[in-house]
Amino acid sequence: MFRYQLATKINNRISTLLFLLKYSSLIQKEGKITVGFRVKLNPFWWKKNKKLLINMKKNSKIKSDVLIQGSGKLILGENSFIGSFSVIGVNESISIGKNVLIAQSVSIRDTDHVFSDLDTPIIDQGESTAGVVIKDNVWIGYGAVITKGITIDSGAIIAANAVVTKDVPENAIVGGVPARIIKYRE
Repeated sequence: MFRYQLATKINNRISTLLFLLKYSSLIQKEGKITVGFRVKLNPFWWKKNKKLLINMKKNSKIKSDVLIQGSGKLILGENSFIGSFSVIGVNESISIGKNVLIAQSVSIRDTDHVFSDLDTPIIDQGESTAGVVIKDNVWIGYGAVITKGITIDSGAIIAANAVVTKDVPENAIVGGVPARIIKYRE
């Protein structure tokens, strides 16, 4: 058990150091952070006057194989966690509060494609962005999708594979496609 813990600690330090070296111009960190192997930042350099920026607070963690892409600002709050194989698409802003658990394979995006003009290909119609706010003490289950412009209030739980298209009130438990309130934590 001790050897495993020591090996894990060493691997976490190596992967975090390599991440910080590779992406130093895109990262702001406050205190000790942990970043797993193969975490990839994909900045959208063609966005004029915008730059991908990741602000990681004390004790925040990003597990292995996470993709963060775009040209906006991501804030990962103190003691918060992003699970493996998650995708964060940030072209405006995504703010994740303190003590937030984000499970594996979660998708959080602050951008959609415009598709209202039937005579213009969707790829040529541009994008629509609106920031995402995830407040403190939230748990987002495996495979959930959080869409643009959403606020998830403190203490909420998002069920596995839910698609959140509307704001989630404080202490609500939501699930389904689209997500709806199942009950409240008491």
